[in-house]
Amino acid sequence: MTGHRDMILSPDIVGRADGRAAPVIDAPPPRDVRRAADLSRLLVSLVLLGLAVLVAVVTREFARRAQQGLLTAANALPPGLRDGLVGTVQAVALAAPVAAVVVLVVRRRIDVLLRILPAAALGAATAWVLTRLALARGRPELWPAVLAGRGGLVRAGWPSAVYLAACAAAVVAAGPWLARPWRRALWSLTAACAVVSAVAAALVPLETVAALAAGGAAGSAVLLAAGGPPDRPPGRAVADALAACGIPLAALHELPAQEQLPGEGILYRAETTAAARLAVRAVAAEDQGRDLFRRLARRTLLRRPDDPGAQTPLGAVEHELLMLVFAARTGARVDEPVIAYPVDAEGALLVTVGQDARRLSALPAEDLTDPLLGEVWQSVARLQEHRLGHRALRTEHVLVASDGTPRLTAFARARLDAPPAVLGSDIAELLATTAIRVGPRRATACALAGLGPERLAGALPYLQPLALIGPARREVARYDQERAKAAGQDVRRRVRHPGGRPSLMHDLATEVRTVCAVPSVPPARLARFTWKSVLGLLGAFLVLHLVLPQFAHAPAALHALRDANWWWLLAVVPVTFVSQAFSTCLQLGTIPDRLPFGPTYQVQFASSFLNRITPSNVGGMALNLRYLQKTGIETGAATASVGLQSLAGAVSNTLVAAVFLAWAGGHRGGVHLDAPVGRYALPVVALVLAAGGLIGLTPPGRRFLHEKVWPFLGSAGSTVKGIATDPVKIAVGTVGAFGLPLVQVVGLALSVHALGGDLPFVQVGAAYMAARLLANAAPVPGGLGALEAGLIAGLTALGVPAGPATSAVLVYRLLTFWLNVPLGAFALGVVQRKGYV
Repeated sequence: MTGHRDMILSPDIVGRADGRAAPVIDAPPPRDVRRAADLSRLLVSLVLLGLAVLVAVVTREFARRAQQGLLTAANALPPGLRDGLVGTVQAVALAAPVAAVVVLVVRRRIDVLLRILPAAALGAATAWVLTRLALARGRPELWPAVLAGRGGLVRAGWPSAVYLAACAAAVVAAGPWLARPWRRALWSLTAACAVVSAVAAALVPLETVAALAAGGAAGSAVLLAAGGPPDRPPGRAVADALAACGIPLAALHELPAQEQLPGEGILYRAETTAAARLAVRAVAAEDQGRDLFRRLARRTLLRRPDDPGAQTPLGAVEHELLMLVFAARTGARVDEPVIAYPVDAEGALLVTVGQDARRLSALPAEDLTDPLLGEVWQSVARLQEHRLGHRALRTEHVLVASDGTPRLTAFARARLDAPPAVLGSDIAELLATTAIRVGPRRATACALAGLGPERLAGALPYLQPLALIGPARREVARYDQERAKAAGQDVRRRVRHPGGRPSLMHDLATEVRTVCAVPSVPPARLARFTWKSVLGLLGAFLVLHLVLPQFAHAPAALHALRDANWWWLLAVVPVTFVSQAFSTCLQLGTIPDRLPFGPTYQVQFASSFLNRITPSNVGGMALNLRYLQKTGIETGAATASVGLQSLAGAVSNTLVAAVFLAWAGGHRGGVHLDAPVGRYALPVVALVLAAGGLIGLTPPGRRFLHEKVWPFLGSAGSTVKGIATDPVKIAVGTVGAFGLPLVQVVGLALSVHALGGDLPFVQVGAAYMAARLLANAAPVPGGLGALEAGLIAGLTALGVPAGPATSAVLVYRLLTFWLNVPLGAFALGVVQRKGYV
């Protein structure tokens, strides 16, 4: 299709303009928007910034040698040439920002200045923090010598990475207000200054890349927080395009904001001089950008996403027009298409016959009658018979006319000859979104009346959340969350059953099996990643990078076992099981509701396995959160419980460590920990203030506080209050928090005694707690490697010979760390099969 006059579909509507009066255009002033392009730029910038920091920190020596080689090559240039290049860059860096600010002030573009200045400040602060905390570690030691005796207009080494990041952030923040040639010119100028500075050895190459990435991230973050000008075609351009394609337009009205659909263009209501009513949807590259993230999400999560490739706005509306024509031929009630046509440089519009209609999602409950829903499903049945997949079939894409007649709309993602997964997902999506309004039983009965039992039963494998990626999935999650919250308020301190969380998709599957009289069928395998695949990858990484080096100490440990006291070693084995009992007590003591001990104990074993293959106990915390959610506990309360567990564990470890170290210090020299707190305090305070300013001083930030933060804090406060008023919960949580580190100290003391070490219990505790505090800072699962080294160093410093100390630590870790791996993996499989997580 071309979208021009030879593709006109309704000659009774589209004709030649007759030179009448100019049409009336009713469109509100342009509003600031948050664009998908800014989000994509932010993500790319953060990835580049993370890679730069990773290279500087993890491969420090390699980064130094590589950058020193580049600086040595740059130092070979003639001194006059290097100084000339540096002077040119400095002149541009001084003049360009001043000229830009003057132009903006003269033109009174205060809105642009309000984006540029915060973006530049945020970019400079980010680069300053990273330069001092991370990037300086990879800086070549000879770089100051390279700068000695050099200069340009000002001192050598300027513009610095901090100044470069500020300039890059300002260019990004000003981008939406600039024409494309100006944007490209400014970006080329910024990149050229960065490259020339690196070539002339005025900047370290890695810091140059990090500065550009920090600037891109800061500018994009400010645009996402404060918004920028829309890039969609304005109302005047839409009216001109309608006139150009031959529609005698009399009036054009933009629909109110509450009737617009995010990411689907701008909707207008048009009237022709012949009193015909039309619906117009104008799309631009921004809408295609939002669709990009949806496609990326599907490609990441689904095995066979089966999505079309990227399309231009004109190609997208032409595709939708074709799908509408085909859908009408199937007998389904759909929008009547008129024409697709380009508008502005990169936009396009789709015109359909307009009627007085409301979205099915906006109808009051009393208007959602069974005959109406049955007619909707009859149209869906026509699409299913001809294998036309809608791919966005939810209630907001069903319009109901004033006479009660429904019709389907929004065929932008539709597909001909759709596979069963697409057709089944269509049924699942519409069934779920209608069930939110009328309940699972009525929704299933109406679907059965319109589809028939065979086609409805065929959708059973797709009644799962992964089939609802997008707004429908969020609606279902919000609905389940509200039901869980309401159920939790019905009975105070009630016993929670694992896997008892309300689930709309489960209820719908039960109803479909009942009304269709079919047995249970397994869900379709839609997920690209499963527990087994993810854990397999993590386990492979663990073996290659963490486990294999541990085998170097295996001969020494085996040799020490020959002379070990096996009765004392056998006494270490129960430590693993007792530790999980204390973890269970900690879990039970940090949630107001009552949880059964047995399932919670199994989940703690599974969590211990995940903690062995994920750093900072992230896997275990995620599994505990999922377990609490599946029991029906509201997400805010579940998150607060997991947070309280971590906080209680940290406090108890600190207190136990302080007691042991102080007690042991009375008998032997204490431990002195030197942490450069002052070095990190100022950067952390600066980042906190910048984040607080973005959140508290911008409308999106305040809305985020009002809609997300305060409700979460309220749920967390209710959780803490419920625990604080229950002495039993406090006692159980305290026993779990303090018993967990103490039983580990007991296990280490038993291992030391079994291998012939003679050390008082208090000194063993001091060695363990000091090593644990240091190992917690290591970004490796369970402190693997770091804890062993700390324990061996601590025991030998306290007088245990190196041989028995090494063997005792290795045997202790074997019985308390590695024994958890097979037991935890088995427990994870059990809790998954039982539906606890």
